[in-house]
Amino acid sequence: MAEKKYQIKPLILLMKDEDSVRFHVQNDDYFGTIATVISLIRQKIAKECPRDALLKKSLNNLEKDLMFLQKNYQISRKKK
Repeated sequence: MAEKKYQIKPLILLMKDEDSVRFHVQNDDYFGTIATVISLIRQKIAKECPRDALLKKSLNNLEKDLMFLQKNYQISRKKK
């Protein structure tokens, strides 16, 4: 029997299209999901580019801002 090869898709693809964005907004986790993606990017940069302190600090601040938004705000659709 042949061994199945599984591929795990990167988390970055979670926000790739209108349907997934709508899903995250409806479940009130849009900002948190983006913050998680930012965190994973920041961690990868920390491993691969440990000297890039400004970029890491910027991503860290963005992650904190998004978590603040997740905790305190909700997205609502604009009236047309």
